[in-house]
Amino acid sequence: MLPIMIKLKGQKCVIVGGGKIAYRRTMTLLAEGARIVIVSPELLPELAAFVEQKRVGWLPRAFEKQDVYDTFLVVAATNKREVNEAVAHSCSANQLINIADDPGNSSFYFPAVGKRGLLTVAVGTEGASPILAKNIRDEIMSQFDESYESYISFVKISREKILSLRVGEVEKRQLLTEIADKKYLDDGLQKAFLEQLNK
Repeated sequence: MLPIMIKLKGQKCVIVGGGKIAYRRTMTLLAEGARIVIVSPELLPELAAFVEQKRVGWLPRAFEKQDVYDTFLVVAATNKREVNEAVAHSCSANQLINIADDPGNSSFYFPAVGKRGLLTVAVGTEGASPILAKNIRDEIMSQFDESYESYISFVKISREKILSLRVGEVEKRQLLTEIADKKYLDDGLQKAFLEQLNK
């Protein structure tokens, strides 16, 4: 398995199912700006609220093969294995498909994700144990408090400025290494470094 980050903003994603798993996947995909269509005869009240707010689309019926046409990412999240299998068989080889009750035949998994601003930590077990993945995620995230939100933003801004400097590649590399030092978790040192770059 190759862990990668995928930009989902504006991408069409179909979720088949209207229960708890569908709700969790909807929350995850909404946070990334995906265009979501849910296919299910019934919805949890939380999902129905998203439909009323026009945050997601809804096809209030059973799944049909054409529902996944022109779709970037598909989630089969019903409590009926035969429906999930039908969803999987309807997808083409170049579509991303996650089958809630069959990780072995999924083309991708949802990792346990932790965020601190621009910092993203993702932990996966290839479907072996989502609970274990969450436990490990929580253990890792306990090492990074809220101060990392401003720190990573500082690193991003500094990197852009460093790469635009008219200096040699060796000096640029030294500066890029410098800002990766944890001492720059200190807001005062961040400010001083940026002031020095702007001179």
